[in-house]
Amino acid sequence: MIKYIDVFPYAQTHGGLRFLLLRRTPENTYPGIWQPVAGKIKPEETTWEAGLRELREETGLVPRQFYTLDHVSTYYLHRQNSIIHVPAFIAEVDFKDPALSHEHDAFRWLHLDKAIETASWAPYRKALEAIPRLLETPPALALAKIDIPMKRKRG
Repeated sequence: MIKYIDVFPYAQTHGGLRFLLLRRTPENTYPGIWQPVAGKIKPEETTWEAGLRELREETGLVPRQFYTLDHVSTYYLHRQNSIIHVPAFIAEVDFKDPALSHEHDAFRWLHLDKAIETASWAPYRKALEAIPRLLETPPALALAKIDIPMKRKRG
């Protein structure tokens, strides 16, 4: 069974939190939907490692902080006649234009209310609604933090 993840990039700005949504290309599956970073988990990686990889591949962004979100999206895939559960992560990143991969043709940095309005699927909207609560609860945020190992430089 293929496993998936979602990563919701956000940035702290002078105007408050902004959330990054990406639009899928017309050639892609689910063309034109607005979504967070999303992708498949490779067999050799953990779920959170897949989140970091997909964030880098789809946006070129590297997180300052990375957290698990207490949200799991559930979808029914009619073509496979299966139900999948997709864990979500949040990534604090720099507020800059992402380097989009071939999967997306547009991006938007949005305030929470506009991000919720723009996100194409209800599970994305529910996950976005959960993010501020986590960020405003220091004990929960501390437990949700994923320590990203620094790669050692050879030389």
